[in-house]
Amino acid sequence: MPLERAIEQSEQWMIRSSNLADGLDISSATQIRVAAALFHLCTEHQQAVHTLANHGLMGSAFALLRPQFEAYVRGVWYHRCATDDQLDVFIKGAESPRIDQLLSDIAKIADFNGESLIATKTGIWGVLNDFTHGGSVQVRARLAPTEIARNYKTEHIVGMLRWSSILSFMGYVGMASIAENDLLANKLRDCFHSIYAGDI
Repeated sequence: MPLERAIEQSEQWMIRSSNLADGLDISSATQIRVAAALFHLCTEHQQAVHTLANHGLMGSAFALLRPQFEAYVRGVWYHRCATDDQLDVFIKGAESPRIDQLLSDIAKIADFNGESLIATKTGIWGVLNDFTHGGSVQVRARLAPTEIARNYKTEHIVGMLRWSSILSFMGYVGMASIAENDLLANKLRDCFHSIYAGDI
């Protein structure tokens, strides 16, 4: 797929999903607001990934994939797994549990496919860390025979944009779920499939 088409799809999703979710009514309960804030962060990261990629800043766009994934996982965990004490200490500034613990707890949710999140994390975590922390993947993408310059492969950029949009979709559906708004969730699904039909 041409990069221009992937950027166009990413932009369509960014604008249309944001418009659909704008003004969503969220409960004032702490657990709901914490989870919603994390899902919102997940969707905002997609907007940043798109904007950075659209301006050719691919390394910085790739670096946001891990925090975007983590924001989604934490959103699910704080919504479905966290105790009141865990919510309280998190709000006061404590670290979240490590991602393997979050995913282990999520996998125990009866009506949630946590195993797919574990499989995703297992498959790409090393690469995500490399992108985020300036590892060899980021370095190799800048090494040309006679200069240091951005040299990311088109198929990798297309994949990044798609995966970021998928995570954003999951984040928005998470917010719709929190708000018990099935109509919004269905509209988001229809919107996503209309943009990415046949490509994902």
